[in-house]
Amino acid sequence: MEKIRFAIKTLGCKVNQYESQVLRENLLRLGHEESAPQDADILVVNSCTVTGDADLKTRKLIRRLNKENPTAKIFVTGCSVFFEEDMASLARLPGVAKLVHNNDKDKLPAIIGAAPDRAMEQVRLESGVSGFAAHTRAFLKIQDGCDQDCAYCKVTLVRGPSRSRPEKEIMDELKRLTERGYREIVLTGICLGSWKGSGDRALADLLGAIDGISGDFRVRLSSIEPNYVDGRLLSVMEGSAKICRHLHVPLQAGSDRILALMKRRYDAREFMALVDAIRERMPLAGITTDVIAGFPGESDDDFERTLKFIKDIRPSRLHVFNYSDRKGTAAYAMKDKVEHGLSKRRVARLLDAGISLQREFCA
Repeated sequence: MEKIRFAIKTLGCKVNQYESQVLRENLLRLGHEESAPQDADILVVNSCTVTGDADLKTRKLIRRLNKENPTAKIFVTGCSVFFEEDMASLARLPGVAKLVHNNDKDKLPAIIGAAPDRAMEQVRLESGVSGFAAHTRAFLKIQDGCDQDCAYCKVTLVRGPSRSRPEKEIMDELKRLTERGYREIVLTGICLGSWKGSGDRALADLLGAIDGISGDFRVRLSSIEPNYVDGRLLSVMEGSAKICRHLHVPLQAGSDRILALMKRRYDAREFMALVDAIRERMPLAGITTDVIAGFPGESDDDFERTLKFIKDIRPSRLHVFNYSDRKGTAAYAMKDKVEHGLSKRRVARLLDAGISLQREFCA
């Protein structure tokens, strides 16, 4: 089979970065050559659709790649490849040879003509990775999909229900990464806390097993929903020398009215109690969070409640998002949308508060 020069460009979350690395390693195993985008025969764009800006970045990237290398075939996969109308607009972009549904990522080598000559449905990517080029830490995907059904989130639509990787597969991959010199492993997933093993084993049990592995490395959790941070999980983190004392727990709003509209599974009082419980066990823990400004129906009072709540819980870092309409979500059909300029001003005030709180934590 003729050697193919390929390049992969990735947008979005750590899960996407992990899945791009799986594809990269499999293409290299098949004897193909990674190159700069301008020299590639095949370009793969692994897209993100979490916000409207993410969709825009995907389209801009495709246009730029085609301009730099007009002879390359561009294959687009990832979360943007879902709704028919979105797919139709992507397919019309210059250079796009094929759209590959997120569920068919494991068939990409065959689809792009880089796999051995056998039936496409028989060609599957090997699971797992052995490293990350140009990264000093590695991502390890342990779970995919989400059952939370938050009103603003398109990810549950494009990723499907929660499903977990087997514990042995995770442990084998972690050992492989640490043996190759990676000293920080980030456990990642679409809804990380929903990981389930055999029997009633949950994320706390997986972390306990990881803590028992010998070697000089540490493990960090990526974003985890508040309803999955329980006493068992905190006990394992508190007693571990390997698990980073850092939790990224998305808040999204400090107003109970907006949290209910968002279909979040807690109120402000419960979130505050969780923060207090984390700090009681681990006083110097880093607690980072997300917040959305401009959700449909957010009044000035709702916003001020959110801003005050952020200052009360004092996160060590704050990620701020401007609400983005996502077709297919419950919020898309909601009325009383917040004017864009007002939403941007609210974002700016939250960002200012986040900078001050980050400095306070570092001090």
